[in-house]
Amino acid sequence: MARQFARSYTSDHVINADGSVDFKCSSDASEWPWLTLGPRHPVVIQAQNFWTSVGAILALGGMEEGQWSALTWTDWQCGDPDAGTAARGVYSREKSGEIETFRTTLFDGQDREIAMMRGRGVIFRNRNFEEWRGEAKRKARAENPQIAPDAFAFASPEALGIGPSEHSLVAPISSESPATIAALVNRENGLPPANPMLGGSGDHVNSVHMIEVARQALCLVQGDPNFDVIGGEMELNRYVELGTPFSLTHDQPAPATARFTLEQLGRDCAAITLNWR
Repeated sequence: MARQFARSYTSDHVINADGSVDFKCSSDASEWPWLTLGPRHPVVIQAQNFWTSVGAILALGGMEEGQWSALTWTDWQCGDPDAGTAARGVYSREKSGEIETFRTTLFDGQDREIAMMRGRGVIFRNRNFEEWRGEAKRKARAENPQIAPDAFAFASPEALGIGPSEHSLVAPISSESPATIAALVNRENGLPPANPMLGGSGDHVNSVHMIEVARQALCLVQGDPNFDVIGGEMELNRYVELGTPFSLTHDQPAPATARFTLEQLGRDCAAITLNWR
């Protein structure tokens, strides 16, 4: 996302001697509606992952005007199950060879750890990004024209455990291909004001969309939305286009662990792992 932010989820940034950044988190659900989903909901974790890292990077002066950033990998692990809404956090960086990873830990008002998340990404110039993305979107539309929302059969809200302000992003499991679940994210189901729980750049399917698609797919795989995601990992290899259907192929490499491979237009775009209880 480009560095043009009219608001900030974090405040009162303090840069420590070791380069880490302490900050406070907003608890204003009218400004950040996804806070109402609960502190360990994967959408909340990914939204916080973005906004806390952006706030810390800007505090450190690590992003220039006219640049874009893209998340390429992230993992997270939830902490105290009794922890409440995030009140503060700590951001730091780790380096192994040429690979730099950021780490963010969030705490509630009683200093109980909510989650620890890590991530890696890239930063590049706005002009080249927009030229490249424009061509990619034109190619996607040519290969698979965008479809109307009413032409896609979405799974029921009850099957996905979502409330009235949320939207289904996936189709029911097909008996002909039970290991693959179809999905569609567009402006009508994945962006405000239609869906206040999800946001993003509006250029492509963002990490909050992908994690919610995976969570909804897991609801269908389990046949029950009543579980808690306690951690996971996302590897993001290619942009996923808004308005163009994609698919998730799933397997279960370990108990209470599901792995989804996301494919669009014949290309592998992401791998998402969810751990639950």
